Amino acid sequence: MKYQKYDMESYQIYTVKTDKFKNAYIEVNFREDITHVSLAKRFFLTKVLQYSTLKYPTKREMTIELENLYNLEFLTNVSRVGMNHFTNFSVDFIHPKFVKEKDYLDQVLLFLFDALQKPNIRDGKFDEEQMQILKERIHVSLDQYKEKPLSCARIMSKENLFGDTEWGKRIYGTHEEIEALTSDDLVLEYQKMWENSYCEICIVGNLDMDEVVKKIAGIFHKSSIVSNPISAIVFNPILPYRKEVVSSTYNQTQLVLYYQWENVSDYERNYVAPLFCRILGSANMTDKLTRYLRIDNSLCYYCGIIFYATDSYANIYVGTSRENVSKALTYISKAVKEMQKGKIDPNYFEQQKEKFLGDLKLREDDIYGLGDMYYMHEVFDRPMPLDYQEWIMKVSLEDIKKFAKKMVLVYQYVLEEGE
Repeated sequence: MKYQKYDMESYQIYTVKTDKFKNAYIEVNFREDITHVSLAKRFFLTKVLQYSTLKYPTKREMTIELENLYNLEFLTNVSRVGMNHFTNFSVDFIHPKFVKEKDYLDQVLLFLFDALQKPNIRDGKFDEEQMQILKERIHVSLDQYKEKPLSCARIMSKENLFGDTEWGKRIYGTHEEIEALTSDDLVLEYQKMWENSYCEICIVGNLDMDEVVKKIAGIFHKSSIVSNPISAIVFNPILPYRKEVVSSTYNQTQLVLYYQWENVSDYERNYVAPLFCRILGSANMTDKLTRYLRIDNSLCYYCGIIFYATDSYANIYVGTSRENVSKALTYISKAVKEMQKGKIDPNYFEQQKEKFLGDLKLREDDIYGLGDMYYMHEVFDRPMPLDYQEWIMKVSLEDIKKFAKKMVLVYQYVLEEGE
């Protein structure tokens, strides 16, 4: 495996050359300060750019071309890391050596970068009919989280806790914002994306990377150079504790507890937190939460913990029944206190280190995980596998205790089942 970085002045290219996969993957990220991005406009823009291009102005023509390129997968997405908003465009394609066309790689690259540089804008407008089709689809997708009680509890609780902040808002916008969008809005947002964003390209596969980069340089151009730093970590002040109970029509009650941390070091964020979360609530039926809530007392259908490292908070979630909420809270408190006291079997502790590294190894066998890992290392200085292998084994029980004592419970949210 060979990692390499290419500085193209107005954009960067990060490559991972590996023979592990029969496909190859290219993604283009436009990265911008989220406070300067209109979330609904940017999300809608990605869907419009994915739907058609100037060369393939209808969905049918786009679909035919993707099939001609051996079912090329062209995807778009938006996401957030700290204060960084990502607008992502990617293609997943079969390795050129498995197809007969000698210019297959050139065709793939031309399709991707034409989609970015030559959108379906005619007379200064996006296609109004296509915009209406996409609005209807997005309206449906915006409410899909309501189909699952846990998803609903997570989204509603986060909005209630963080309010009208960048980490409280849904990154896709609201129904009202989507419906109000016009073609003029999208054209302006498209121009802003090119002007104000960092641009970073990640390539993974068994390709001649020097050749690929040369080909990209010949067809992809970005005039603006962005240099303003954007924080990868959100530091929120500890919020005052509050709790809330909300009624629902679901047949299951959801309990979500939010914890905040202060003064978390990079060492704790990168190496201590993953082990802490495994032992407390994500170690495949052997963690404390699962043992106390499910195995020993049959209080829930599922439970776990998620640590939002870049936002400095975590939530413990439990799918239970209304009458078991009080008991569940008692056992959650017990599990957290044991973490704060370092009440962890030393042999089990070492096993979880090995299992963490094993899971990390599996991520290296995934083409998307591998690309993401190297990209995040270059952009945000995230650890690489060799860093984890060195430092995970050095994490001590004292580190776990110190990290656990920084936990502050700030919010208890209960989405109650219906009668």
